[in-house]
Amino acid sequence: MSLNRQLLCTFGRALVFVAGLSAAGQAAHALAASRTDDAKAGGNQEVLKINAECNAAELRADVAAMDACETEDFTHTHANGMVEHKAEYLKGVGSGAHKFLALDLSDVHVRSYGATAIIEEHMHLRANNSGKIADVNNLVMTVWTKQQGKWREAAWIAVGLPGSRSGASESN
Repeated sequence: MSLNRQLLCTFGRALVFVAGLSAAGQAAHALAASRTDDAKAGGNQEVLKINAECNAAELRADVAAMDACETEDFTHTHANGMVEHKAEYLKGVGSGAHKFLALDLSDVHVRSYGATAIIEEHMHLRANNSGKIADVNNLVMTVWTKQQGKWREAAWIAVGLPGSRSGASESN
């Protein structure tokens, strides 16, 4: 076999080998990406589940369960702009000043970034705020963080939508 033919065969084999390595690398990357996507989807489902559990605790005025759902520096920003920190918000729920009658969610979306997640949703809420009935539709954003292996709510922020009836105050 001539030297040119040997070089051509060697070059061809090397090219096939490099192409095989490249394909294997792409397959490994795709597999890793699908595992990451699966883990992210699992994390998103965890956050959505704890969000539903915390909303249920709020409806039944279970202050102990709400306390466990929230970070120590939790803030609750009402649609009227009033901000309550964890202790004062839980006190309002525990005393009945904020009594939730109905809490219906739709258009719920979650985005997660490792140990942080954001839930955006449309919320129809009926509440009795110190004797004033609020019937409001809000856009809500909650910020979640994973602390010691558990998702906890760090912030709740509402923006009122037009047409909501809030009685004398728009506290929710």
